[in-house]
Amino acid sequence: MSHESVELLLRGYRAFVAGDLEALEGMLDPDVEWVAAGEEAILVSRDRVLEVLAERVAESYHVVVDRAIGLGDRVVVSMRFSRVEVDPTDERPLQSRRSYLLGRWAGVVHRRGGRVVRVEEYPHLEAALEAAGLEDDHH
Repeated sequence: MSHESVELLLRGYRAFVAGDLEALEGMLDPDVEWVAAGEEAILVSRDRVLEVLAERVAESYHVVVDRAIGLGDRVVVSMRFSRVEVDPTDERPLQSRRSYLLGRWAGVVHRRGGRVVRVEEYPHLEAALEAAGLEDDHH
């Protein structure tokens, strides 16, 4: 069971990297719930989640999955994302003033019937592991 959850997550990751929003749509439950880190607010609607994912695809982030731990119908996941920020005031084609934006994303992804039904975001992997009832063994 947990293997299928990880496989679904990795399929979604590959579709995201390829910009294949149609494939992503098929992996999301129509009533998918998305809980942002530190907020009670839940975005409920596949269309809205797809809009956000489309925005992220358009922003050309480079995304790498660090950890994907399958627990039955849940996957604890940790990702890194980065992109080069160009300086809008520098018109030279090869800018010297580029900055690198680096970030991390962690969450618990819930699956039911082969689709993602709920995503809970966390500020870091430790918090996601704790929420899933696991301790991080890297301390």
